[in-house]
Amino acid sequence: MAREEQGGGTMVGLHILESSSPSFTYQALGPLIDAATDDVYCYSRLPARQLLRHIPSNKASMWWISDHESPQSISPHTTEFITHIGQHASEATELMVVEGLDWLVARSNETEVLSMLQELDKLTRSWEFDLIFPVDALSFSTQFWARLTSIAPKMEGENPSDGEQELSIGEFPMVDEVSDRLPEPEAPTEKMLVHLVNLPRVGFTHTLLAKRMLQWKRMGFDLSALEPALIISDVSKSHAIYETVESDIICAIDCIRLMEANRDKLSATEREMFNFRLMGINNVREAAHELETLLSSR
Repeated sequence: MAREEQGGGTMVGLHILESSSPSFTYQALGPLIDAATDDVYCYSRLPARQLLRHIPSNKASMWWISDHESPQSISPHTTEFITHIGQHASEATELMVVEGLDWLVARSNETEVLSMLQELDKLTRSWEFDLIFPVDALSFSTQFWARLTSIAPKMEGENPSDGEQELSIGEFPMVDEVSDRLPEPEAPTEKMLVHLVNLPRVGFTHTLLAKRMLQWKRMGFDLSALEPALIISDVSKSHAIYETVESDIICAIDCIRLMEANRDKLSATEREMFNFRLMGINNVREAAHELETLLSSR
């Protein structure tokens, strides 16, 4: 049975919620979750204990999107999502919220994710429930965004608050040097990888952090390790997480520049492998050591 919105329409199929933080996501979706009379499922990049700050445990079944294996986790791969959602969808399902779409694109590719979305769209219409993807448009290429919103229309009237609308990349340029331009596979445009000035502890706020995250996301970095800093009330702890991630990103940018300067010494497969690890902020120091060792041997 199709669910009725407050305005009298139906909410069935895939939808996009533009959001740059978990706080905004669940503030915007709170009324839908609270009003649900049937099953609600949330697939989040936040561990359950952090997600519980946004959603009461009695309102939704929660799954953690992570490579860490646990009874309540799901691996960030398209096949895993299709299988898992297919197993849990039923006539009693009313709403699903799935974060991390940008992570799925990074882990696979745009074509594979679009194929997954088409499968999920069929599933939602078969069981008549709504599946919402909270996403940051800056995380995707223009071409993918256009195709994404054709499959999953943006939710009407669900725009970020004035405070979040201020988080514009163009309004907050903090670049300390001329950028290098690196080609992005299968995309006609190029992303700039630049070192940004450090945000000191004095004057550090969650708003500044969100702006910085938008800048790094635009470069293409996976910021899953930094997202918890947005919801930690202790600004000192939030800043400590920021500094750790910033250090890794600085190292990653330096490594990618080194790799591009010596691209003739590396195979296409090696460049792709290192680029994936570095942009994913995945064991950056280890990857840097391996890259330097490899280049020194050639």
